[in-house]
Amino acid sequence: MSPVEPIRATGDILVIAADRGRARLFSIAHAEEQLLELNDLVNANARMPAHSQVADRQGRMLNRERGSRVALGTENLQDESARRFAHEVGAMIAGRLHTQRAAGRLFVVADPEFLGMLRMELRARRLAVPVHGIAKNVTRVSPQRIRGYLPKRLWRQRILGVWI
Repeated sequence: MSPVEPIRATGDILVIAADRGRARLFSIAHAEEQLLELNDLVNANARMPAHSQVADRQGRMLNRERGSRVALGTENLQDESARRFAHEVGAMIAGRLHTQRAAGRLFVVADPEFLGMLRMELRARRLAVPVHGIAKNVTRVSPQRIRGYLPKRLWRQRILGVWI
């Protein structure tokens, strides 16, 4: 197991604003700057109804006690689509952090349900940067407004030899 790099006092901070249907990746390099949009992913299956995503019917079984048929499975295609999209977003973030070594922290701003899916995906990838989650759906707002949901002090400061 390799040692985890310490948080740098400077370095870009990555911010991802996501929900089931869209993920926007931002970067901020200095406290005075605005968020710079790096990437925008869209999950087209999130907006499609489940019956248009598959051509097959659910499996059926005969209930011998009552002489009726019952549907098999309780799988929700919208949830499966969201899990796949979370996997894709996690791969994008891991790739960005791998190529951009200067990133110091990652903020994930997502709706609560998708935030849980994304946290599981990022935890499985064992990123070398701290990940902070904020449960808020802000995929359709401006970068200035997204910046308002982030903490006021994004970079750690060293005061009398102690990092705060």
